[in-house]
Amino acid sequence: MNNNKLVFRYSFLFLILSTISLVVLLFSKANLIEKQKEDVQVKNKNIINLYKKKSLDVSELFFFTYVHNNKNLENIIKSSYSKEEKFASLDKLYEKKLTFFKKHHLKEINFYALDGTPLYKSSFEKYNKNLSNEYKKEIQEVSKEFNSKVILSVNDTNASIQYLRTIFDKNLNPLAIFEVSMDLPKLVHETFIEKNFQIDFIFDRLTLKKRVNKEFIKNYSPHYINPNFMYQNSFYTNRFITKKIPSEALKQIREKMKNMHSFVVDYRLDDKYYITSFIPVSDYSYLMLNVKCDEYENIVKRYDLYIYVLIATIFIITLLLFIINLFYNRFRITKSKLDSISKSIDKYVIVAETDLRGTITYVSEAFCNVSGYKKDELIGKSINVVRHPDISKRFYENMWSKLSNDEVWEGEIKNIDKNGNSYWVRGNILPIYDLKNEKVGYRSIRVNISDEKQLLKVNSLLKRDLFLKLNEIKTRDRMNIDQSKIVLMGQILDAFSNEWKKPISNLSSKILAFENSVAEDSYNKNYLNTLAKELGIELKILSMHLNEFKTLFSHNSSEDKYNVYNAIKTAIASVSQKDVTISLLGDETLETFGVSYDLRKIILGIIYNSIEEFRKKKIPHGKITITINKTNDNLLIKCKDNAGGIPQEFLSKIFETGFSTKENLSSRGLPLHIAKLIVRKLDGDIWAKNEDNGCCFYIKLITKDRRENRREQ
Repeated sequence: MNNNKLVFRYSFLFLILSTISLVVLLFSKANLIEKQKEDVQVKNKNIINLYKKKSLDVSELFFFTYVHNNKNLENIIKSSYSKEEKFASLDKLYEKKLTFFKKHHLKEINFYALDGTPLYKSSFEKYNKNLSNEYKKEIQEVSKEFNSKVILSVNDTNASIQYLRTIFDKNLNPLAIFEVSMDLPKLVHETFIEKNFQIDFIFDRLTLKKRVNKEFIKNYSPHYINPNFMYQNSFYTNRFITKKIPSEALKQIREKMKNMHSFVVDYRLDDKYYITSFIPVSDYSYLMLNVKCDEYENIVKRYDLYIYVLIATIFIITLLLFIINLFYNRFRITKSKLDSISKSIDKYVIVAETDLRGTITYVSEAFCNVSGYKKDELIGKSINVVRHPDISKRFYENMWSKLSNDEVWEGEIKNIDKNGNSYWVRGNILPIYDLKNEKVGYRSIRVNISDEKQLLKVNSLLKRDLFLKLNEIKTRDRMNIDQSKIVLMGQILDAFSNEWKKPISNLSSKILAFENSVAEDSYNKNYLNTLAKELGIELKILSMHLNEFKTLFSHNSSEDKYNVYNAIKTAIASVSQKDVTISLLGDETLETFGVSYDLRKIILGIIYNSIEEFRKKKIPHGKITITINKTNDNLLIKCKDNAGGIPQEFLSKIFETGFSTKENLSSRGLPLHIAKLIVRKLDGDIWAKNEDNGCCFYIKLITKDRRENRREQ
């Protein structure tokens, strides 16, 4: 298996196992955390019951001791005293008794008429009839009940645990409502200060304003956790953690408080974990319990450690499995290769193994093939079964002498096969040792050299025949080379003959026209001057073609090597076109072998072709770029213009003899078909193609010194 695939497979396995393990651990962690939250909620609910029980126990004691069947109380309530007088009488009756019970967190005792009107409030110095309508309704509801009622309530003076009970006369007629108010913040503080709980009672702002008169609302402040809820200002109020709650947790709390349902929020502060539980204790108030959860923190830390350990364990196990699989795959590959090598050795290598006495214990298939025996015919037989009678006894004695001294024997030996035919082998014989390093036999590894021996006999004859054949081939090659040169020369001569036809034809036509003018006596001095100039031009063209033809077959060794950059630069210098920009780029040191004049004429031909296209297409700013580069063992010249390119139907014909797209044939530069012949004569190549809104000619020249070929010839 490919190592990359193996790495991918085990990486995927690691990811799968890690993901599954993480999901299991996180699920388990979430369950434990949820259990912690549920425990906090249970504690929170128990707190309300604890408050009610404490309030009930103390309040019942006070009621049955100082209120129930109290004749003085009954007389005061039934009297025709004014409200102020009743207030003073009740205050005098219960002032000292209340002082004794304050150690049990009784904050005040109150008496209300059956319609909810206050009769006496121990926290007031004088009678005050003000009481919110909401609270009056609650008192009126209590007057209809026989049993006591304990509620979390908010009145004008405080937020308290309220004990409410109807006072009856001996005929069970309701007289008034008795109320004991316990200081809720102080009770909470003293109850849970040792348990490190932080408890707040908070009340809905709108409801609180309805239940508490304006003059007493100043005793309440907006709660930081939610400004829409308020708490009672008190020395015992737990406030030190709420201002640190993270903004995300605050946002979550405020959103959930809108529904007045119980919920739990957990968060982290200063590397400590806290759980805040909200339990509605009425339709407008919450009990908020903050608990610093060490167990929660331990769960997080413990499971974080589990995750690290588990990931490391999975990684190590996966790595070990990967390494084991990697080595197992390598073992399988190695075993497969060894099996393949073993089969190849058995099939193609002549191998025989014997014990110390020369009895055959193993032979390869190749040994059987060369000896003509089958394996079962050789196993258990002496190795002398293939011994040839031509080999002397002394030869074998020397061989066994070396083997007895634990040396390796190497050499050639002649054997005999089952059919009595001779064959030669070359090889070595070496001792075989067991695990205890004791010699148990010998192994012979041989190569059949019968053909080699046979070849040696005919080698001398073949050498002689080969020498004669090589001389014959060399002579034939020279003839073929000369013949190919003759063919190429013929093609060049044909090309030049086509070039000469036009000036010769022009000369003939002008001479014929002159003869007609003489016969008709219709010539003058201007006509003769014009004719002389035209004949001179045609003769000049013919002379240039003759010079070009002469240079094609010039082999002046002093001119055979030239600098390509300088040759092209010289050609460009002879072009005078103001509206055409010619650029020469590339390696200035590159050299080739040939006649520099040929290359200049080819380059000029290409340049003038481009200039002609600029003129025909009326291109105002023509550009020709010539670059010189070396590719492998060749030199590449690239001539590119921006003349719009050659029509596709003409592109494959431009190097054909006689083809031209020019309106008037010019003497400037070589025609393309002659240029191709010259480049081929130099063992090069030339081609063209359209590129980037222009035509690009490529000329490939060799950099090898062709003079070496002439010297070899």
